[in-house]
Amino acid sequence: MPLSVRLSPKTERALNTLATRRRQSRSDVVREALEHYAATNSDEGARQRPFDAWVDVIGIIDSGVRDADRTTGEQFTEIVRRKARARRAR
Repeated sequence: MPLSVRLSPKTERALNTLATRRRQSRSDVVREALEHYAATNSDEGARQRPFDAWVDVIGIIDSGVRDADRTTGEQFTEIVRRKARARRAR
């Protein structure tokens, strides 16, 4: 179904650049952009909890240490001691 859309000169330049870079027609770029917009702004997505948006990221970091606070404190203590020794050695 044909559709006409008026674009600002800046948006038209961006569309032309993107179409050239991707070696696609302007219509293909616009179609993909609209499909992406519709998919990310659907009613289903609006009802998601913030947790659902981050579920694939939460919990992926593993420090490899069971007691990270203790280890961090020990490391900090060691840094302070090293600096104190360096000052005394001068």
